[in-house]
Amino acid sequence: MDPQAYGRYLLEMGGEEFKPAEDEQVEADHLYGFFQWFMPSGAGVERVFEPIPDGQRYLDRIRPIYEILNPEDFTGEYVPGYFNGGNEEASEATLRDLGEKLIGGLKSLFSMVTEDDEVADAAKEALQDLACLTEVVVLAAGEINKLEQRAIQGTDEEDNESVYEALGELLSSRKDYNEAVEILSEAYYSIACDYWVAYYLQWPRYRGLQEVKDCLFPYFELYRYGYNLHWTQNKLFIGSRS
Repeated sequence: MDPQAYGRYLLEMGGEEFKPAEDEQVEADHLYGFFQWFMPSGAGVERVFEPIPDGQRYLDRIRPIYEILNPEDFTGEYVPGYFNGGNEEASEATLRDLGEKLIGGLKSLFSMVTEDDEVADAAKEALQDLACLTEVVVLAAGEINKLEQRAIQGTDEEDNESVYEALGELLSSRKDYNEAVEILSEAYYSIACDYWVAYYLQWPRYRGLQEVKDCLFPYFELYRYGYNLHWTQNKLFIGSRS
């Protein structure tokens, strides 16, 4: 099934309101918010992946995102528009352990990149920066927002974006933009407006990287607990989104 046929198949799940005209080109943007259609239980989401190769692997990845939702949030007039975690408690030790496992998983991922690879330079820089991390710090509530604001303003010289940039480059180089699942790229991003959550959920499509398929699982767990990350030159900060 090509991306256009698959996109039409997906939009038709929404009924006549979403069904595209015969001559209309389906774009990834048309599916922004698509996985929200199946909130809160995820019932029916299995139909999404039935027509595509490795559909079961994609289904197994997406199901847990519905488990972070609180059904009581969907009983009133207004319901959540995104998959917001934070409904479970996590100890500081658990959070720090997840941070350390994430660093280890990313090191394993970038170590797979060979010297003749098109993203070799970015992967090498990311590995060097990961090797410089000396501490995982769990912040008090609200503190990570201050770090993120300084990063936006460009006032903190210790902010480090190399890992984010290298991961994006690596995964972009390992996917086929012509396969059917590409039409779901915006749908995946709109789950949490978080690229790393989207990367984790789409992992079956990244060629040659299945050996480290769980390298971003600690990040997904941190998101599920309601936490964000902030990287500097020698520390990984973990802080609550609330």
